[in-house]
Amino acid sequence: MKYKYDIVALGDVNLDSVVAKNLIFPFSSLVQNGIIYWEDVNEIPGGSGLNFCVFAKELGYRSLLLSKVGKDFAGDVITTWLKQKGISVQSNWLSKSPTGRAIIMRDSSDIRLLVNNKENANHTLDLNDIEGNRENIASCRVLYISGYNISEPQTIRYKATMQAIDYAKSSSAPPIIVIDVVPHRIYENFTFNQFRELTKNVDILISEVATMRRFLGLGSKSEIIDDDMAKDSVGQIIQFYDRLILRFGRSGCDNQILVNKLSGSFSCEETGHRLAPDKRGFGDKLTLIALRDFFKVLP
Repeated sequence: MKYKYDIVALGDVNLDSVVAKNLIFPFSSLVQNGIIYWEDVNEIPGGSGLNFCVFAKELGYRSLLLSKVGKDFAGDVITTWLKQKGISVQSNWLSKSPTGRAIIMRDSSDIRLLVNNKENANHTLDLNDIEGNRENIASCRVLYISGYNISEPQTIRYKATMQAIDYAKSSSAPPIIVIDVVPHRIYENFTFNQFRELTKNVDILISEVATMRRFLGLGSKSEIIDDDMAKDSVGQIIQFYDRLILRFGRSGCDNQILVNKLSGSFSCEETGHRLAPDKRGFGDKLTLIALRDFFKVLP
């Protein structure tokens, strides 16, 4: 079968303001005004959907990004940048809403703080966008979906994303559907039964171990998840999903467990996140490598 796109990605597109280095203090120490000092702040295109397509391109895959930007400066920057990268976007790419913006920084303990503008173009992906790309969705190898797309059922983006899943599953040669479960506290929006219904057609689920433990009523938010606890958790989670990427560690991404119940494959490994000079989109890089090398759903 000849694929026009290896990957179709549904997820956020933002212009990120990124503090270049970790802060010199932990966020938890801010009980009064923090120390003010100069540090580089870089403006870089980012977001879950954009990052996934960028790293896919670096690995040689053809991707289509289904998302939106506004008719503003940030949208122009992102559109030009993606064109230079050779990444395809949908024809109906521009929205009346402002482009997504994010502020990203990490403290001295490598804990990330992410602040997004609440009303932005990402939320305006609609059923017409999905209908216009029905053939591309049905004929790709992998349909990648950021959990942000399904985290708010009252939005048009939620309905559009569920329609994309339906189109993928109705294909004569359906793509592998991958969902990255974000935000990590999505368990505050859904019961586990509701979440299971949302993800019933998912082939590969990506999540932090802590998120799935909250869904299953295990442990507490203050627990520190180690290798043994993570492996024990897999035994319960695998009852519901055949293929999993589960991450844990202080940053949430220091270690990962890969499980393929269909082939009987299992791997527990350090990710190298602690030593990575640029942590933006680090999990997306891990996912693409796992799809290629462990799950073998990408060539």
